[in-house]
Amino acid sequence: MATAKAPAKKRGRPAKAQTAAAAAPAATAKKRGRPAKAKPAAAAKPAKAAKPAKAAKPVKTGKPGRPPKAGKAKAAKPVAKAQTAAPSSMDTVAKLKESLAAKTEKDLASAVAKFSASWQKKRAAADTKKIKAAEKKAAAKAKAAAKKAKKK
Repeated sequence: MATAKAPAKKRGRPAKAQTAAAAAPAATAKKRGRPAKAKPAAAAKPAKAAKPAKAAKPVKTGKPGRPPKAGKAKAAKPVAKAQTAAPSSMDTVAKLKESLAAKTEKDLASAVAKFSASWQKKRAAADTKKIKAAEKKAAAKAKAAAKKAKKK
């Protein structure tokens, strides 16, 4: 009596159990690993409604129980105080600006000098390498030309 092999079996793999996910259409089922989650039908999605218009924001009137702020009258007083105290503080600020600018110029000059020195050193090394390679190439060409001339 000959027994037929199970149709689900392949060489070296055990047969897969028939589950609801395996019986699902090929578009929703994965080939290997965990079975894919069943997707809801496309018709189940409700149609998008138009967005309602946004209501205008209410105008802020301040906290209740407080009088509204007077903008111009209060702003004039601190300016007058700043003008009387300004000359001594402005001098120190101006001096600080000048000293920082001088320091910046000095630091920039030293940084440029350092960078220039290191860059020139690297450039000289690269140029030397290129010159040696060109000399070697020219010597090889001359040698080959001499050998060719000797053969003739």
